Amino acid sequence: MTAYPLTFGQLSVWRIMQRHPVRRWPESYLRDSVPVPGGVRVDQVIEGIGVLRARHESLRTHFFDAPGVPLQRVAPAARPVDVEVVHHDRADEEAVAAVGARLASTRIDREVEFGDRFAVVTAAGGPAHVVVVVDHIVADGYGLKRICAELSALLGGEDPDGARWLDEEPPRPGELALEQRSDASRARREAAVEHWRQLLRTLPAEVFPVPWSAGESPGRIESVLHSPRARSDLSAVSAWTAVSPQNVLLALSALATAAVTGSERLVMTLQAGNRFSPRWRSIVSSMNQYSPLPVEVGPPEAAFADFAARVQTAALNAYRKGSYDVDVITELVRRERGVDLGYDHFYNFMAHGVTASAAAPAARFAPGRVRDTEPYRQIGPRFDIKVRDGADLPIVVRVDPLLLPREALHGLLGWFDEELHRLAGRADTTVGEVLARCAGALGRRVAG
Repeated sequence: MTAYPLTFGQLSVWRIMQRHPVRRWPESYLRDSVPVPGGVRVDQVIEGIGVLRARHESLRTHFFDAPGVPLQRVAPAARPVDVEVVHHDRADEEAVAAVGARLASTRIDREVEFGDRFAVVTAAGGPAHVVVVVDHIVADGYGLKRICAELSALLGGEDPDGARWLDEEPPRPGELALEQRSDASRARREAAVEHWRQLLRTLPAEVFPVPWSAGESPGRIESVLHSPRARSDLSAVSAWTAVSPQNVLLALSALATAAVTGSERLVMTLQAGNRFSPRWRSIVSSMNQYSPLPVEVGPPEAAFADFAARVQTAALNAYRKGSYDVDVITELVRRERGVDLGYDHFYNFMAHGVTASAAAPAARFAPGRVRDTEPYRQIGPRFDIKVRDGADLPIVVRVDPLLLPREALHGLLGWFDEELHRLAGRADTTVGEVLARCAGALGRRVAG
């Protein structure tokens, strides 16, 4: 079997998880489930999983540490596959989630195991759901979506994306890894390195790189804002500012980070999906990498709409430079700054279809509600904002409680809801006013 280098996305996952205690690795595993149509037998489900694994090399890849660099090796396709069958009296959402949590609770040994686990949950004598768990090095969120869509189509479910993907030859991660390191890609690699050099030239050491803080004590807390009103308001703000919904919320998140950290010059961490090339767009692999975004709050009298437009332009540039060899960049940072590369102040927008045409009058909606949740990860970034898809636009904030205690976290999420509602009315507001209201929601004051 041929050994390949890791793709840049796989290598980033490898290096990040090397910093975490081994027992914490399962916290990064992704999980989902696929409903099984009526009339399908357990053996047919297992056969479908075998077809899926044969199609995607990521699902039958071993990762191992070679001298100086990790490598990957793809095993031949073989069926049947090892699939756990779990019976429940009621295969409801709670039961299926519990199976997923259990499958994802123990570490996958990448050198001897494939980075995926499957379970068939049965009820009333037949299969009801397939639980899918993957190591993040095997697939990112988009890759997991393709796995589940294809499996649904293989089982006879109505999934147009899955049916379309089944007609395609899946891209191979090993080939991507070779392309990324080829002479043809040299200019792109050098441009990414130059982008990081420019960051190090222009950002003070106390701002970048952000010190690595994956400490397990005191862990992390998490709360979620659920607000249909906020989704409608975000659409309206995007329409009148001519800034995408993703970047409207990014601008607000940058001001929130400034209020939380007490600094008006900061670096946000974006998640670059790196799926720009048609050839690699639908690959089942880990493509995400962290992309630093420098932000200066600037003059307090500036209009928020102008600030959001400035953030959007900078973010697009950061995303374009989001594919890089993390080992090369780590060495660059060590030479220039004498420290290891670190990231914090995360922002990840995963909501879809938040457009002006889909907006409903926000006056129909009540203010959102805040719910406390238990984060999967108790280590990693101290401040992490994630915007999920859904009619209630879940805004998830996971944070170190020493940085932001629970009461202040609730205040921050309430501020997101109220600030979007205020901006949706085309309020003539300035950056300074938005920042001051955020600080007030946190129980703090803005200097000056």
